[in-house]
Amino acid sequence: MATNMSGESVSQCTLHLIEEQLQVLPISIATIMQADEVGETASQLLSKLFLKRKPRHKKTGSAGNIVAEEAQPSEDIDFHEASEYLREHPLEKMDYARVLVSNSLLSVGIYMRDHDMASMRTPEFQFLGHVVNALLNNNRFKVNEGYMPMATFDGLVIDSSLNGTRVFAEKGEDGFLEFGDAVALLQWLSRYLRGEKRFVSGGDAG
Repeated sequence: MATNMSGESVSQCTLHLIEEQLQVLPISIATIMQADEVGETASQLLSKLFLKRKPRHKKTGSAGNIVAEEAQPSEDIDFHEASEYLREHPLEKMDYARVLVSNSLLSVGIYMRDHDMASMRTPEFQFLGHVVNALLNNNRFKVNEGYMPMATFDGLVIDSSLNGTRVFAEKGEDGFLEFGDAVALLQWLSRYLRGEKRFVSGGDAG
C-alpha cells in the first residue's frame, strides 16, 4: 500500500534499502560458501547463536492451538549443525545463496511497487519488476506471448521466450541470471537513485 511520502523521500528510503542489501549480501554469501570449512574449534564456539526476543504474554495468538504448538519458535540457531549439514550437502550452498539474493531483490522490488516506483518506464525498473514477479512465481518467469521487450538491463532482455525459465539456476535447471547480475542490478539502481538525488538538489552547481 502506497504511503503519503514525497517522491524524494521514497527515493531516499529505497536507496537506503538497496545499500543495506549490498552491504549484507557479500558477508552473508561468504558465510554460506565457507560455513563447511570452519574449523572444529571455531564451529564449537559459534555452536549456539541466541536471538533476543521481546517480552511477551503467554497464550496469545495461536499459542493455545494444538497445531500451533508444533510451530513454536526457537531463540537459538545451531551454527555447528548448520555447517555440518552444508559439509554433507555442499551442492545446497547455491540454493542457500539463491534464497539470500532473491530476498534482496524481493525486498527492494516490493518496496518500490508499494510506493509506485515500479510503474516507471525506465527499462531497468521494468526489468526488476519482472524478476520480482518471477521470484514470487516459484523462481520462474511468466511472460505473456507477444510481450514487447521493455524490460532490459545491461544487455539482458526479458521477453516471452523466457516463459517458464527459472530466474536463478535450481534443481539442475539453468537460470536466466547469475547472482552477480542481481548484485549489478542493485548497484545500478543505487547509482541511478543517487544521480536522481543530485539532479533534484541541484548537484554541485551551488
